[in-house]
Amino acid sequence: MTTAGHNNPPAEEAFGLHIDELFSLLSDTLAGGPVETDEQEAAIDALSKDFLKAKQDADKARAAEKKPHDDAAKAVQTKWKPIVDKASRGQGACNDALTPYRVAKQRAKEEAARKAREEAEERQRKAQEALRQSEDLEQRFEAEQDLEAAKKLNAVANKIDRGATGLRTLWTAEITNRDDALRHYLRQQPEAFIALIRELADRDARGARPQVPGVTYHEQKKAA
Repeated sequence: MTTAGHNNPPAEEAFGLHIDELFSLLSDTLAGGPVETDEQEAAIDALSKDFLKAKQDADKARAAEKKPHDDAAKAVQTKWKPIVDKASRGQGACNDALTPYRVAKQRAKEEAARKAREEAEERQRKAQEALRQSEDLEQRFEAEQDLEAAKKLNAVANKIDRGATGLRTLWTAEITNRDDALRHYLRQQPEAFIALIRELADRDARGARPQVPGVTYHEQKKAA
């Protein structure tokens, strides 16, 4: 195979042309039908070795061309990582200091919203009762005013709930009953369990482990 240089194509083009030639030879060889003689086996085995060498040589060329870029990227990472990490630690320290105060503020807001809703519900209840029981226009007018005030209190409570908190909500799961959790996820995501079982079974098969209940190992032979 020609290599890149004066009047030669770039390395990737040269390797591409060489592998195309190998494929052409393989196509011609396979056109004669399935392998049935030692001569055919030897010819295709030789092509297999040529493909392997071409793959290895091309991968070495790829790695050599890529190495300066990898080295440059690594140098940039090494230079900037301590700076970025230190800024991240500083941000984390700030968040750690702010969290207790913001949690307390949020709890106070939630309490204020709860009280506003309770007051709104009570005023609404009394106003509706007054409207049902009174025929006096003045009393009915006051009850209607109280209904409007109750709506405003609800709006205030909703506004408190929607306000920015400066907090992130993080959820973590604790397995309190492994059997119940297993049955639940087995019903909800059976394919995930099948994939996990297949991975474990394939690993046991490759390791020639003792037979596993519910699993059958199948031996296959393939040209190396």
